[in-house]
Amino acid sequence: MRTIQEPSRRIPVIAEVDVVVCGGGPGGLPAAIAAARHGAKTLLIERYGFLGGLATAGLVAPILGHHAHNSSQPIVEGLLREITERMHALGGAPTWEETLARWGINFDAETFKRVADLLVQEAGVELLLHTLVTDVVVQDGRIAAVIIENKSGRQAIAAKVVVDATGDADVAYRAGAPTKQGRDFDGKVESMGSFMHLAGLPSLTDEARRAAVEQVRQAMAAGKLRFYNPGFLGVNDMRPDHTSPNMTRFAGDPTDGGDMTQAELSVRRDVWDLVAFLRDQVPGMEGVYLAATSPQVGPRESRQIVGGYALTGQDVHAGAKFADAIARGSWWVDIHCPLGNTYPVHLCIVECPRQESCPFWAAEHGRMFTRQGDQGTVYPPDGDWYDIPYRCLVPNAIDNLLVSGRCISATHEGMAGARVMGTCFAIGQAAGTAAALAAQANGRPRDVDVAQLRAALGADGALV
Repeated sequence: MRTIQEPSRRIPVIAEVDVVVCGGGPGGLPAAIAAARHGAKTLLIERYGFLGGLATAGLVAPILGHHAHNSSQPIVEGLLREITERMHALGGAPTWEETLARWGINFDAETFKRVADLLVQEAGVELLLHTLVTDVVVQDGRIAAVIIENKSGRQAIAAKVVVDATGDADVAYRAGAPTKQGRDFDGKVESMGSFMHLAGLPSLTDEARRAAVEQVRQAMAAGKLRFYNPGFLGVNDMRPDHTSPNMTRFAGDPTDGGDMTQAELSVRRDVWDLVAFLRDQVPGMEGVYLAATSPQVGPRESRQIVGGYALTGQDVHAGAKFADAIARGSWWVDIHCPLGNTYPVHLCIVECPRQESCPFWAAEHGRMFTRQGDQGTVYPPDGDWYDIPYRCLVPNAIDNLLVSGRCISATHEGMAGARVMGTCFAIGQAAGTAAALAAQANGRPRDVDVAQLRAALGADGALV
């Protein structure tokens, strides 16, 4: 490969803080708030002009994993409950009690942005938007500085403790901490996808709704549309005049710029094909229009750190509990086909009609899933949850680094459960609290007293 030589230059250190959080999504936003509330001078870096990550940049809704499996018992509260109640006060989410009777927390993305702004400012978090973390400087096994780029140029942030909430373990990877990616036998990760907002929909009877969805299903079966499910009328009840379906799928590596580019082009093409089909073929849908697509395609899985423990699919299924638990999860082993297969392939679980020809089944899947239609092996026990151990947040190298969100230490199957936003919120609150405790001591997150951390989380309303 042809290369060029970049000349050396001096980079200004524009801030020296106790905790720097890289990424303002469901893993980073609560981490920054928690760290600041626990007295740490905290800086939050976000590449977009708003906070929320996939909740806002991905238009992903609802927030999943906030109650026990098949139960209304809450398993995540703390900052997740607080932001939900603040959104409700602005008309952008149901009450907390109402969300416990639903499979997820519906919310309006614009309200989420506003509440996130308020929470970080109230907590005293320093904020840098429109800023990309591009590199790190490592000295003596610690991150001495995080390198950023924005309109002001190339700059550096020095911090006692760094929280990687990039979703892709970008900071850990650039620091040289060991990472892994995807399923063991070929490294492929879950497919990406994007939400869309459709508007101009007529009022439909239940029969008409079923008929319209069936038309989409038939078009998918005939190869005219490329989606993994026909549910274009999935309603976001915070916006009763439109739908926000989750139908698209693209196989690729979220850490590869070329794959991300093709993913954006592919899912937008598929969405516009759907709009054209609805207008031309489905009675009553002539006025449908595309109100919004997400600013970025949504990765479900990419890099994970190698930490003191890797959460597994068996932990999810068994509802595993750990002495160093700092968060809870209840979402199941929800693997979106890493090969990008669409209808009739819904999810990479036992009902997949292509399982006999899929190399994943032969190489790995049989360890965990039966082929007789027993889906019980992918779910936690009813009314139960699994714990996220603190060890999953601490990489095996780099002394002053913690991770949060979907780049924690986990297997392919374990990450399929832990990746949802409710669980990431809980992990984020724990990561920020631990970072503050570490900054007050020796700056080594691995030395944090987990009993003290759990007590602090409990005092802040988190469930551990």
